[in-house]
Amino acid sequence: MTGALDYVLHVADCISLLIILPGYMFILVVNIQDWMKNKKLDVSDQLISGLGLLSLIHRLFQVSFRCTVLRHGFTMITSFAWLVIDITYLTLIFCTLLFSTWLSIHFCLKIVTLNNKLYIYIQRMFPKVFPWILLPSILASLLVSGPAAQSMSKQYSNYTVFQNPSASPLKTFLPVKLYFVVSSLCFLIFLTSALVTVVSMYRHIHHMQNNSSNFRSESVEAHVTAVKTLLSLLTFNLLYFASVVVTIEDYGRLQWMYILLLVYSLCHVLSILTLIRGSIKLQKKLHALWLGFPCFKRSSG
Repeated sequence: MTGALDYVLHVADCISLLIILPGYMFILVVNIQDWMKNKKLDVSDQLISGLGLLSLIHRLFQVSFRCTVLRHGFTMITSFAWLVIDITYLTLIFCTLLFSTWLSIHFCLKIVTLNNKLYIYIQRMFPKVFPWILLPSILASLLVSGPAAQSMSKQYSNYTVFQNPSASPLKTFLPVKLYFVVSSLCFLIFLTSALVTVVSMYRHIHHMQNNSSNFRSESVEAHVTAVKTLLSLLTFNLLYFASVVVTIEDYGRLQWMYILLLVYSLCHVLSILTLIRGSIKLQKKLHALWLGFPCFKRSSG
């Protein structure tokens, strides 16, 4: 049964990679062209590119891991290899949550209006810290994930213990608890800013409808797109955060590992679709590319 599940996961990994790779390359090429043309890139485009890259790296790493396990089994993986695997997984997960949080804060500051001096100051300064804040975000992810991964790999450094884990890392190791607390804080900030943005946008649209304003204005459409992106990212981050909890609570239990790997595959496919639909620029480019195929030209003509 385990062998069959291994092959099912391997197929799912490969299919998700085939979907993610062209999707991320599309995002990257469009944003590079935009940067070369305007010599700057919007904050949301920077974060969308970063989230797409993180999903791609996670997917490539997972496919490589699955190929290694299928070919050599778990017994061939050394203690150092487990440490590298744990650090990479935890860093990618935390960095994804962190980048999603930055994107949620960006949309909140862009859409929600408050007459508060501190809020207005943050509103003005937040775009100026990009892209410089991205590298410290990655380093912070490594700093938080490294000690947690080291603690987890010490307890599960051999295959016998990996099959029969004795205790939850979350209840045993302080670095793992710290990782959970910081991840929870990121998710809470993301959730709060996303909900504030959605409620504010709902009130704004309701007000415009009552005043018979230009409801289909370009600005409103951009804000509606941002809200849809946040709601999609909220679903994505709920799955990701649940995966974080399961990873550090039940780490080492093979039955949970199979479920987690499938969840990650689904999350990465959904994330690419969400990121593309979350940018009007990317939607227009994709639509133009779609109509560029000869078969669609004939059908539209």
